[in-house]
Amino acid sequence: MSDRYERVMAAMRRDVPDRVPWALWGHFPAVPFLKYYSWEKANRDGEESARAHMALLRSLDYKMDLLKVTPFYRFMACQWGSKFRWEDNDESPATMDVTVKTPGDWEKLWVLDPRKELREALRCVEILAKELYGMPFIYTIPSPIVQALHGVSEPERVYTDMVENPDALREGLETITQTTIDFAKEVMAEGATGVFFGIGGGGDIWSRMTREQLEEYALGYDKRVLEAVGDAPVKLLHICSAGGEDPQKDGGLMEEGWFKNYPVDAINWDDALFTPLEKAKEIYGDRFCIVGGVDRNRTLLEGTSRHVEAAVKDAIERAGRGGSFIVGPGCTLNAHTPLENYNAVARAVEKYGRYKA
Repeated sequence: MSDRYERVMAAMRRDVPDRVPWALWGHFPAVPFLKYYSWEKANRDGEESARAHMALLRSLDYKMDLLKVTPFYRFMACQWGSKFRWEDNDESPATMDVTVKTPGDWEKLWVLDPRKELREALRCVEILAKELYGMPFIYTIPSPIVQALHGVSEPERVYTDMVENPDALREGLETITQTTIDFAKEVMAEGATGVFFGIGGGGDIWSRMTREQLEEYALGYDKRVLEAVGDAPVKLLHICSAGGEDPQKDGGLMEEGWFKNYPVDAINWDDALFTPLEKAKEIYGDRFCIVGGVDRNRTLLEGTSRHVEAAVKDAIERAGRGGSFIVGPGCTLNAHTPLENYNAVARAVEKYGRYKA
């Protein structure tokens, strides 16, 4: 295996690698410096998606340690019939129509065949597995409740049905969950190193769901997906705080250790908004590799390369001791993040991330 693979695996085992690994991710190819690739086409063409991610790696002056593959975050909803308006390579196309509009629509969902309806996403994985030559890569798998809230249906429908039509909602979530399980298994079979599992993105789940609802409708279905790929070398949980929401402000979940319920190897969250790196390592370091440390907005989007290097150095000093740490952003990078700031992260890791023998 490659040095990058061994480096990332050491971090996942909560060991000390030769240096701190790093990874950055965004909605590729919806970024200006990948101007020959289309975000819309990548959603329907696995080769376009794979080539765009390869083009990203070629654009860098340094070798990234871990590639997070980012499909359009509603790629399964598209196959169930939801519609989105693609304009100007915008990374967030507007929703034009959703599949589930009434309680009765949940039963109309069917389990998607990963080799048919989702074949292009798998083709992306197949191509990358052949072309990355041992570099570890993980494919983005969205939580079933996030899919329900943010593409298959809309938040008001989902939250109404939690109270008024829970059996209908559960039937829909069963279908979404089985689809996600089948797809995740095939992603691993095609050669991915693991999965990037996103929970909380869209739908305001941290403020609108009670603890009991989170246990049933989020954690309950999420665990089934993650346990189905339990042998994956990398299972990274992304705790999304889109829209300023976070699970620490709404319920104290992060710092009470609630996310230890997730059967994963690593966690990632926006530590610029809640729970500093060192606090999270104190709480979760005995179970998970910590991934993050670089503010995606004030530092990576708005800062200079000198600011980025200083931020990476600070993150390593706060969380790198003892290994089990990967430098990364708290969430998806803005499409206009300068390429020089990607390189600044790598340069800082090379300067400050070496462990003494």
